[in-house]
Amino acid sequence: MPSPTAVLAAYLAAESIHDLIGQARPGQPVAGIAVTAAALLIMPSLALAKHRTGTALGNRTLVADAAESAFCAFTLGAALLGVGLNAWLGWWWADPAAALIIAGLAVKEGLEVWEDDEP
Repeated sequence: MPSPTAVLAAYLAAESIHDLIGQARPGQPVAGIAVTAAALLIMPSLALAKHRTGTALGNRTLVADAAESAFCAFTLGAALLGVGLNAWLGWWWADPAAALIIAGLAVKEGLEVWEDDEP
């Protein structure tokens, strides 16, 4: 059974390529941009706090969760960049391009988790 990360990466890649080929023009939701920006401000600090706490406690699960929070921050940054470039400069292709970057990050993350799980 494929991992959720692999399914997410495949979906994002397929939709992004479809949008790029079809030249789909994404909307410019102000609320979505605001929520993404707010989350981007919080996630790096949360990842750092989880990593420090997990390391201090010797808790590998919390350290791994910190890595997931950092991954989330990277994806938020890519999403905000794509939506922002579309909203401010009219670059319709920036949103699906950002989704392709997120798909690549998801593949990288999935491979790292898979390698860490091997005996």
